[in-house]
Amino acid sequence: MSNLMADIGMNGDIHGEPGRAGPDSGVERRATRHRPGRHTAVVLLIFGLLGSGFLYLNRDDSPQAAPDWKPGPFDPPVQYAFTREDPNCHSRPREEEDDAAPEVITCSEWTLRVNYKRGKGRQDLDITYGASCGGFEAGSGADDDECSSDIPLLDAVSQAQIEDSHFEGVPLRITAAGHHLAYFSKQRMQFVGWNLPTARLKPISPRLDAEALGDVHSLEISPDGRFFALAFSGDQPRLLITEFATGRTSTFPGFCHVLGLSHNAAVIAAKRACPGLGEDDPESSTVTILNHRGMVTSEWKGGDFINNLSPDGRLMVKVLPTFGEDDEESLAVYNAKTGKIVKKFNLRLLSEPSDAIGYDWLDTNEYIIEAEPPEPGGSFGYYKVNVQTGKSQRIRDIGLDPGATVSLGKVHIGN
Repeated sequence: MSNLMADIGMNGDIHGEPGRAGPDSGVERRATRHRPGRHTAVVLLIFGLLGSGFLYLNRDDSPQAAPDWKPGPFDPPVQYAFTREDPNCHSRPREEEDDAAPEVITCSEWTLRVNYKRGKGRQDLDITYGASCGGFEAGSGADDDECSSDIPLLDAVSQAQIEDSHFEGVPLRITAAGHHLAYFSKQRMQFVGWNLPTARLKPISPRLDAEALGDVHSLEISPDGRFFALAFSGDQPRLLITEFATGRTSTFPGFCHVLGLSHNAAVIAAKRACPGLGEDDPESSTVTILNHRGMVTSEWKGGDFINNLSPDGRLMVKVLPTFGEDDEESLAVYNAKTGKIVKKFNLRLLSEPSDAIGYDWLDTNEYIIEAEPPEPGGSFGYYKVNVQTGKSQRIRDIGLDPGATVSLGKVHIGN
């Protein structure tokens, strides 16, 4: 397979790659739901300097005078990122006489939930935020130095207007260790990778207009934070793999969806076919396994719903729905190289019928599943499932209403 090595410059150009680069449509959505707002902090402390005025770039990418936001080192791991239900971010009809070009960026709602010890580690984000101290959870008996903060990441786009009446959510990803993020930057109009402890922020895509942003299909980070992957569909499906340390990008043409990276991107799982809503393509069930050079090492039919390469690159998973009186669902564990099922477990997560949604790997042995009832207002929770034994356990460090859209990081507190 051809493999184009390129540098992504800070202006977003990929040197050596012809034509426009853009991501793949149908952004992979993880856990999306609508739930009531969460209780706010008990004690308010103000941290950091005055928050930056984040730069807005219009569709033609005309330069603006506002300075770039440059975060300092931040040591606490991010537990998860979330967006709240904001009616101002819903589709809004435009006046017929309004012939102005629509805004590309409609919402920047991503907020980072962080738990930490007050005064421990560097916390130099250059963002103003509050803190609730006296224990990560009410009644935990923890000391006053244990704090929790919701940090507004105003540079991270959560929704974009792709066409006049077409709005799409924009993904944000976090590693399981909570120290690396990937998101679409409002300042730069491109996807960026962020190493929080080192304060390094690097582009992982070219600058994108509305059409290119509408082609984005999936975004992933290797578990060690060394590689970032962005998949594009559209007329030129391709997979961009960026090594964070060097900024070098490998382009693998013909792939529209990335299903995960192992440590050091030694193993990459991807798909070649990404049919749109209501479309059918028999090739969409084919999983392709690549090495770090983009060479195909295996290919197999996995059916629908196959997802998530394990951190060691050995396994993949699929949540299987079962229709009937019991409405049970199961988790199938696949050998990533051969496509053969090696384990299969019935899922018994909630005490009531529920929908199980595969999320991502917690570590090499445990996989995270979100469970919620079909109708809103019932129980909800994240569960970790041991892929060797099938044993499941509720992840209680995440509250019952973390947000409308959630991206998980270091889910467990204090370990």
